[in-house]
Amino acid sequence: MTSVTRSNNPRLRNARRELVVLTVLITAVMLLIWNGSKFFHALPLGDAELAPGIQAASTALTLNVALILFGWRRYVDLQHEAEMREEQERRATVLATTDTITGLYNRKGFADRAGQLCLDAGLRGDNLVVISFQIHRFKSVNDQHGYETGDRLLKTLSVALADELGSDAVLARLGSDEFAVALALCPDDMGRADALAETVLQTVTRPLLFEERIIQVGAFSGIAATPATNARIPDILRRADIAMDHARSGRVARPVWFDAGMERALIAHGEIEQGIRFGLEHGQFVPYFEPQVDLKSGDIVGFEVLARWIHPLSGVIGPDVFIPVADEIGLIGRLSDKVIGDALREAAAWDPAIKISVNISPSQLADGWLAHRIVKTLAETAFPADRLVVEITESSLFADVDLARSVVTSLKNQGIRLALDDFGTGFSSLAHLRSLPFDIIKIDRSFVTNINTKRESSAIVRAVTTLAAALQVPVCVEGIEDEDSYRTVVGLGCEIGQGWYFGKPMPAEDARELLDARSRPQTVPARSVSNG
Repeated sequence: MTSVTRSNNPRLRNARRELVVLTVLITAVMLLIWNGSKFFHALPLGDAELAPGIQAASTALTLNVALILFGWRRYVDLQHEAEMREEQERRATVLATTDTITGLYNRKGFADRAGQLCLDAGLRGDNLVVISFQIHRFKSVNDQHGYETGDRLLKTLSVALADELGSDAVLARLGSDEFAVALALCPDDMGRADALAETVLQTVTRPLLFEERIIQVGAFSGIAATPATNARIPDILRRADIAMDHARSGRVARPVWFDAGMERALIAHGEIEQGIRFGLEHGQFVPYFEPQVDLKSGDIVGFEVLARWIHPLSGVIGPDVFIPVADEIGLIGRLSDKVIGDALREAAAWDPAIKISVNISPSQLADGWLAHRIVKTLAETAFPADRLVVEITESSLFADVDLARSVVTSLKNQGIRLALDDFGTGFSSLAHLRSLPFDIIKIDRSFVTNINTKRESSAIVRAVTTLAAALQVPVCVEGIEDEDSYRTVVGLGCEIGQGWYFGKPMPAEDARELLDARSRPQTVPARSVSNG
């Protein structure tokens, strides 16, 4: 093993070759001295018998000189080769540890240099602080102005940050728009970390002028600190990244310090993500059905489909826990297709008058193939298109009106009914509302929860109901949970309602039994109206 290692060492091989060349060169010089002394000693004698010896000595002398010249040339070549190799190794080291665009350290260079900084700080008893920050909207700069401008922006910001932070800080570009700073601070001087992080944010978000164009980006920052003694760079960088992700998800414009709760939340997030992937493969996501009732007659006119996660350990998990994670990791479409497909397959055999409402997330609405996928699901489940109601939230709808109009038109052309969900919580334009062919307007539950205690909520519900009546569109009210709220929304002219007052979301078999049992109108809460 040792011999193999030695033979594979370039420096050792080069040293051996130099030793061989030097040995040959020294031997040649010694032979030259010996042959030269014999030649010059015999030359003055002029004896004819010595002529052959003199000729041989002359030849040997010439060969010695040639050998010396060859050896010297070879020695010089080897020295030059060693210098070139050292230069190449130095360049390779620089390339391996340096970002080619900004000239800052890259991830490997940051780990090496910050590791040395950590060792030095540990000897002094200092803390190691890492500030992780991400440029917001950097991709938009590349898309709108080109990659050349994006590279210039990175170079300009890197120079400005290096000037602001000074030579004591280790500054690195870790990814396309991600940077990190490592520095050592005395435990009594930790307040400087906040000030430096604020400086970073102010420097990055400062408007810049490129070719008569003002470019300004945003930034999010996270900070983590630990005693430098026995600190590990990957661990503290990960904590700073977690804090930065927390700032980004919360759209926090100031530096955010890491705390243990963030790490626990991240671990829980990871467990949910893995659970979603496993649950999709093993049929753990099922549809639940929330009744929708005609507020005047008390008849059940439909159900809203809500996803539930039947977890083998935690039981039934509501959508607030897993829907945001599924949307974030790009599985919301697959999960939605699964739940909607199961719901329509079950409801296909129910009373033909019962409508089934399904929710579409903002990310799904951005899918140009959404209408095609819904129509495919209808065909696979043999569910009539006119019994399906697709609910689209107000905020996602008006984020891109042109795309929404295209999707809405495609769905309407297939005979599918459309509901504008969570009305009143976004920024609707009445012109858009008039131009888009909605069949139902759903008032968000936030206006119903305190409808009897806040005049503003009651006024909003009355205004929406009046508007819908003018457009000849029925109104469905969410979140009716008690008789007082029920009586109020009926008095305001609402036509359809849903909420726990009529029944909680239930599995398919319970919904089927509820439909089978609705033989008498007195069995539903609408009897309260006739008594009143």
